[in-house]
Amino acid sequence: MIYLVRHGQTNWNLLKKFNGSTDTDLNQTGIEQAKSQAENLMNVCFDVCFCSPLKRARQNCEIIFKGTIVLDERLSEINCGEFEGKEETTETMQLFWQATMNGDKGTENFKDFIKRNCDFCSKISEQYNGKNILIITHAANARVINYYFTGKSKEYDFSKAVGSNGVIIQFEN
Repeated sequence: MIYLVRHGQTNWNLLKKFNGSTDTDLNQTGIEQAKSQAENLMNVCFDVCFCSPLKRARQNCEIIFKGTIVLDERLSEINCGEFEGKEETTETMQLFWQATMNGDKGTENFKDFIKRNCDFCSKISEQYNGKNILIITHAANARVINYYFTGKSKEYDFSKAVGSNGVIIQFEN
């Protein structure tokens, strides 16, 4: 079984700011969400745990998982370039997604982002089939991973989040 966890809340999530690759901390709500995730997963014996190297994901992971954590750059949030720290308004979101189509304004190219997440999913599907896997990552990554394991269209509709901060999603592997 694959357990996909979106990290808990940060102050930038609360203020609706682009987090991206900026290394923000969990806030108190995020810490409580991580503790709740730990409680929900306490009876699961994980064979392996993968985590984004960004601080907010690592903090979340360390609350849930007490074993060896494999930090994987492919699980880092999409680089938001010039948009990092800006408020996520309808206009800035539209400009951001336009920029990611070509990697403009310092953003990561969206196709490259999808590829690195799908490469990660392919690796765990091949190497950890039938194992209990914990993955701690970010909102955009969770969308791609969800699409990968549920077989949804490759159009990647990012207009809605897969889940709020602190959500746990399960997939058969």
